[in-house]
Amino acid sequence: MRRRVIVLLSLILLAAIILTPAIRGVFRGHESSKDPDILVQTAVARVGRMDSFIEVSGDIKALHSVSLSPQIPGHVVAVPYREGDAVRAGDVVVRQDTADMMAQVRQAEAGLAVAKSRLSQAMTAARLSDTQVEAGIAQARAAVEGANARVHMVKAGARTQEIAQAQTQVDSAKANFKNAEITLERMRGLYSDGALAKQQMDLIQLQYDVASSQYEAAKQQLSLVKAGARAEEIEGAQTQADEAKQGLKIARSNRANTALREEDIKSAKAGVAQAEAALALAKQMCADAYIRSPIAGTVARRYTEPGQMANPGMPVMDIVALDSLYFEAVLSEIDVSKVKTGQPVEITVDALPGRTFDGVLTKILPTADPRSRQFTVRMEVSSKTARLRPGMFARGKIRIARHDNTVIIPKDALITSGKNAAVYIIKNSTATLKPITAGFETREEVEALSGVQAGDELVKSGQDKLSDGVKVHVAN
Repeated sequence: MRRRVIVLLSLILLAAIILTPAIRGVFRGHESSKDPDILVQTAVARVGRMDSFIEVSGDIKALHSVSLSPQIPGHVVAVPYREGDAVRAGDVVVRQDTADMMAQVRQAEAGLAVAKSRLSQAMTAARLSDTQVEAGIAQARAAVEGANARVHMVKAGARTQEIAQAQTQVDSAKANFKNAEITLERMRGLYSDGALAKQQMDLIQLQYDVASSQYEAAKQQLSLVKAGARAEEIEGAQTQADEAKQGLKIARSNRANTALREEDIKSAKAGVAQAEAALALAKQMCADAYIRSPIAGTVARRYTEPGQMANPGMPVMDIVALDSLYFEAVLSEIDVSKVKTGQPVEITVDALPGRTFDGVLTKILPTADPRSRQFTVRMEVSSKTARLRPGMFARGKIRIARHDNTVIIPKDALITSGKNAAVYIIKNSTATLKPITAGFETREEVEALSGVQAGDELVKSGQDKLSDGVKVHVAN
């Protein structure tokens, strides 16, 4: 029984808690209906310009920024720039020790000189060898021609002119002999008679003997000319011709050595090219020891000091071009279809309160991040300042549309219910509830496309006490 009483009292208490607000509302409604002057605050609808924005947030970045690191390992000997210093494109910002590299350059230069000397020697030898080979071939060809002519002459025998010449010599020698014989016979008689001295007789005898010998020699020569060459002479001439032909083949075969000499030249040229490459590499290594800035900008960070070891891949200095700043943010896949390049952007930076920077949307990356489904957009900062720095957090408002000469009302005057919107318009101290069509909006104002005219007085505070047609008292 006692438990039933407790349960009943609990139910009564719960019903009281639930019904109390309703009862209060009823009384309040009665009180409002009885009070003809509900206090409200109002504002006047105006005509102005209303923009539609998409708000984004992101970071200030630099389009041109580099992190410099050495190409070769080496000790740092000079770092002439510090953080905040301005550098020009091409300035040497870090210099490494070049003593060993200069030694390599000199060694490579000596190697190149040796390679060029070898090439010159190979080309000179080739030219001389070619001249000698061609001269040998010409000489051997002349020898072959001479030997062939000799064979032909030997085989052909004496010519008619040669036989006639030999016969003429025989006739001349015979005439001389007959004349000497007649003179000898005549002088012998005089010698026998004692009319001629022995010395003169001996001289005449000698002339006779000489004429006789010449006559016999001429007859033998005529006999040889008429008989022609012997077989062994023909064979000897042919052998000489064959040897001359073999000599010509050998001389011509020496031309094959030209290919070998060409290979020697190619090898020497390859040696020169290799030496030139070694010299270029040594010079490049020496040049790499001078680390230069590829852009004009400002030193953002210095990582090394003279005396330290700098290795490839290890940053030694960061340089940023402050005149290439841009604002990078992300857009949802819903909003990305609403923007396009060229649209103006209002940019604010939390680190610089009260400042607004003008910008323009310059790039919309074509693909979304697969995890966030957001697109990256970049906006150029038109109004730059030295206080704006890469890495600062920024907010942007991309203007996607603009309506001029449109009716604008305070956002506080708007009453929404689902997709419907309405306002209370005050005329003759009477509040009239009127549906409107809302357009663009900001944090404080809304565009009224229909239902409100410029100059209408709208309730912006106290709407929760109103109903359509009640009397109000404006207490602005």
